[in-house]
Amino acid sequence: MPVNFIPRLVDISKALASPGNVNIVGVVVDVMPGVWKSRGSSTCITFTIKDTNLENGHTWDGLKVKYFRDNEDSLPPVKVHDVILLRNLWVRSLQGGTLGVAAQDRCIPWAIFRSDPNPMARSSPICGPQPFEPDAVERKKALSLLDKVASIHDFRKASVEARPPPSYVVQTSAPNSRSYNRKKFSLIKDIEEQTFVDLVGEVIKIYPNDSEKALLYLTDYTSNKDLHDYSPDNDGGNGDGCEGDTFNYQRRFRKKWTGPAGQLSLPVTLWEPHAAYARQNVGEGDIVLLYNVHIKKNRINGRLEATVHTNRTNPLAANVVVVQPHKDVRAQQLIDRKTAYWESHPRKRKPVEEDNQKAPKKVKAKTRKHDAPAEGQQLLAPPVTNRGRYEANPHVRAGNPSVPTRSLEAIVASEEHTNRSPDNIEYRFPFQNFCYRSKVRVVDFFPHNLEDFSVPVPRASSNGGSDRENNDFMTWEWRFCLLIESVPPPPAGQAKQQMRLFVSRSEAVYLCGIDAVDLRKNPVDLENLREKLFHIWGNLEELKRAAREKGTEAPRNLGALSQQPFNCCIQEYGVMCRHRIGTVDGDDVPACTHEDCLGWERRFAMFMTTIDA
Repeated sequence: MPVNFIPRLVDISKALASPGNVNIVGVVVDVMPGVWKSRGSSTCITFTIKDTNLENGHTWDGLKVKYFRDNEDSLPPVKVHDVILLRNLWVRSLQGGTLGVAAQDRCIPWAIFRSDPNPMARSSPICGPQPFEPDAVERKKALSLLDKVASIHDFRKASVEARPPPSYVVQTSAPNSRSYNRKKFSLIKDIEEQTFVDLVGEVIKIYPNDSEKALLYLTDYTSNKDLHDYSPDNDGGNGDGCEGDTFNYQRRFRKKWTGPAGQLSLPVTLWEPHAAYARQNVGEGDIVLLYNVHIKKNRINGRLEATVHTNRTNPLAANVVVVQPHKDVRAQQLIDRKTAYWESHPRKRKPVEEDNQKAPKKVKAKTRKHDAPAEGQQLLAPPVTNRGRYEANPHVRAGNPSVPTRSLEAIVASEEHTNRSPDNIEYRFPFQNFCYRSKVRVVDFFPHNLEDFSVPVPRASSNGGSDRENNDFMTWEWRFCLLIESVPPPPAGQAKQQMRLFVSRSEAVYLCGIDAVDLRKNPVDLENLREKLFHIWGNLEELKRAAREKGTEAPRNLGALSQQPFNCCIQEYGVMCRHRIGTVDGDDVPACTHEDCLGWERRFAMFMTTIDA
């Protein structure tokens, strides 16, 4: 993007749908109290803006903005009902949502328009961090929004406003008293509407398919009269806890309720980042501890349900923990209640096989076809489930576990790289400085020889490099590349995407835990490296080495690979394209010879990933 490029003024709905750098004007409908301060010099305020649907009674459909500055005095002093102009604001997708970010190292001009008690007066806007004058288009839209909010008393519904104060308000009562919605541990039998509690329960069902949230059904084997009454003898015609649909629009059949019968199970909606953690770490039958669970009533059927919202003070913290029963007294008590329940209700837990008896004929025929071995074929072992095949290697740890994983197909084809110029010409950025988290497997690597994974580089010296020929003035760096694929693979009919993932320098040291050396002169380090990397590529290196010994260099088909998929962090960046010609005198940047190239190539590198073995 050109340095002097100034994005046009866009609507907030457009900014939410197409992240990028924008000029934007909106009404401040919510301001997070206080100024957040980092351990360093950063200060930040958070507020939400809207330019439409100002009277719909909620603020979550607006654009949340985080404005960072080194100097607190440079932060925009926004208040609810203000109209604010933000120039060159970076709107990005984060944690399943969209966020406007004003980074502290960038100048993001702001102008605040505030209503004047005198209706005939139009005071000048408050501008910062440097004085400037909004143009005619910006001023016209800001004043129009200012007129609209003059008649709006509040942007939230009265029912929301009338709720008791949140738990962070200092209480003046005795230490053992509790506010109306203060967090505390509770059994499901004791939960009440409009409270925040901590729960320990067994996951009966989990539906992780939604991009922004996950739904799980939790029980601690205690009963509450305000919960839905589940029965294994019917298919739950209301759709609660069942797959498929009531009128059989979908081809798959509905599954019976496999949890405890009666009013013992609570539906819990997890928003990000809790949903991302649950997708990767929680399965049916696990016992989990949920923090800060909001208990409320369903608006349709009036039954109790629960939600775990994003933590506003720490949006990356996950309030979901998988509990080991032998380490938690509450989990042990849950196991005791579970055992007692199933001993006293043996007939209410029907085998899963009974579901298949009522399956549609086509489904049963397809099942028999897949289950029956071919003629002359022996069944050597039970089939491996997808969950087992796609389970991430526990010996490889990737940072930011609360960040949801994305497939390589989604990363490469990301719509966040598409932009539209002021002349209404659509184009794609050659790269964006984004970070991702993905589950992958290694299918090849380069260089083909493990000994070439470290390379010599000149060490900086004071004698101008005259002794670079001497090994004493050389150092070694890791520099290699992995060819990876997504796990699980894309659906049938969709092309499989492969990605070159570069690993070098300190990130390679973090991955392997070994400093780079001359591997040809250090066989012990070479063997340690081979053992470490075995955890991410299995027998791949062994097969390639055997193929080279047979005279086949970089074979295309090595046979069956035994590697296990793993989670890793991926950072996207750009390098100058190979089409550039030499720099001409007086030019700072060499030109590119390809018309359809913007001068940069997209690259991906591994970071914050380590082999813990």
